[in-house]
Amino acid sequence: MNGQPVWLASVSYSKKSRIVATGNWPKFRFRRAERLAHRILFGVGDDEKERGFRMNITFCVHRALSESEKDQLPSEWQGAPGGLAGGPVEVLFSRGIETTQAALPCTDPSRDIIDSTRPDLWFPIDCGICYPCEARLVCRE
Repeated sequence: MNGQPVWLASVSYSKKSRIVATGNWPKFRFRRAERLAHRILFGVGDDEKERGFRMNITFCVHRALSESEKDQLPSEWQGAPGGLAGGPVEVLFSRGIETTQAALPCTDPSRDIIDSTRPDLWFPIDCGICYPCEARLVCRE
């Protein structure tokens, strides 16, 4: 969120002790995960500034810290550059914040398979040349 600290709620789903990839979730599962994430985040951050996205194992919500929470951060955090964990697989919603290129998925990611027996579970690796990837490179620099 433009270098601002965020709260993160992350929800996964398993069936019969087996993780279900978010690409296989029905719509109601995302609605349920969003409700759970908002319950987890209740009372923290600025609920007017958040983004929901999915990775292949988790549904996630990033919520901006409130101004009072930012003021309570240690001095070394004030003005420190933000970091990125990488791009999402899909942005599902964005509220009260600009959706920058750096927050969007790579248009042609390679796949780092997490488990060789589960090709549906992969981590996206940026191609490095599309607009979202170029924007993430700028943020990292």
